[in-house]
Amino acid sequence: MKKNIRDNTFNFTDERLRNLPTPEPGKRDYYNDTTEKGLRLAVSGTGTKSFQFQRWSTEKQRPVIITLGKWPDFPLHTAREKANALKQEVNVGNDPQSEKRQKRETMTVAAILDLYLTEHSIPHKRSATDDQAKIRLHLKPTFGTRRVDEVTPESVRSWHTKLTKTMTPAAANRHLALLRSVYNTMLPDLPNPCRTTKMFKEYSRDRFLQPEELERFFQAVEEERQEGNPDIADYLLLSIFIGARRSNVLAMQWKDIDLIREQWRISGEESKNKSIMLVPLVGEVLEILNRRRQMASSVFVFPSSGKTGHLTEPYKGWQRVVERAGIEDVRLHDLRRTMGSYQTIGGASTAIVGKTLGHKNPASTAVYARMTLDPVREAMEKAVALMRTPVEKKVVSLKQ
Repeated sequence: MKKNIRDNTFNFTDERLRNLPTPEPGKRDYYNDTTEKGLRLAVSGTGTKSFQFQRWSTEKQRPVIITLGKWPDFPLHTAREKANALKQEVNVGNDPQSEKRQKRETMTVAAILDLYLTEHSIPHKRSATDDQAKIRLHLKPTFGTRRVDEVTPESVRSWHTKLTKTMTPAAANRHLALLRSVYNTMLPDLPNPCRTTKMFKEYSRDRFLQPEELERFFQAVEEERQEGNPDIADYLLLSIFIGARRSNVLAMQWKDIDLIREQWRISGEESKNKSIMLVPLVGEVLEILNRRRQMASSVFVFPSSGKTGHLTEPYKGWQRVVERAGIEDVRLHDLRRTMGSYQTIGGASTAIVGKTLGHKNPASTAVYARMTLDPVREAMEKAVALMRTPVEKKVVSLKQ
């Protein structure tokens, strides 16, 4: 049902803004301030609240819309001051949005990448941590010192191809998609240098750890612990025994873990499918968490001294483990796939596996909504038991 315009126009206060409802995923609601005309608040389906300035420009004969900042980090009084200043510029015929675009088009790629992170990726994307890694490791080293208008389609195609020497075609495509998004979002009036570069063909991957590989993997993990790297060892075990996405496990917080009910809550803002997930914690996971809780000095399960406050790049430790185990052609994400595969081997239904991994298949959503955690927990317990069973005792046949 459409809201009455009066319901969306009121005097902004922090309390009123705090209590605004969250729209459905994929939707966005707008509210207008009666104190400072032209100031509005956009509320996204994930609960993000951002101040915007909106004003009709008689000079340009079109509306001017500028995002000011994310509430509450960008406070209300500052938003009103900024909106008033922009209103004065529009009233004298200036177009602050155009001036902003012109300024950006003379910046270096490194500067625009930083702006993209602070203004778009971190406030609005769940993959912000991945964006930061891609930008630091692969975008800035190649394009950082160039002006944004100096990046050519030829240089982008060459870079995209070279990426496949160190990563899969699918990963190279994700880097290209990020660079394309930066130009589309931050420089909409500038020709996008990524426009003529075609994505590489991708193939679905069904790799998971085989029984004989699991034995070597668990042994290598314990050796990693003995060598003084318990965080990497525990992270890898939680990843394979929970089956959650890498970013969620890395950012796991104690406030979301209920050791009494034996479950982990992943909020809608942190979940890729934008829905709250309740993840059962099986025996081996509880042992690890109880041990780490006794020594915890941070809100994060895997704390770090970096900007995020938690572990963000376990790749070096992961490489040490797989090399020690002698396992080839395996990636961190394959640990998540291993949980799903062994649930299936243990007789779990597709719906159970989907519930475990947080897949939001529209055809199965109704089934997921009615499902309790008990059958999911049982399927996960069976999967962990199968992983831990010595290879010579396994009586299952695996399709390669």
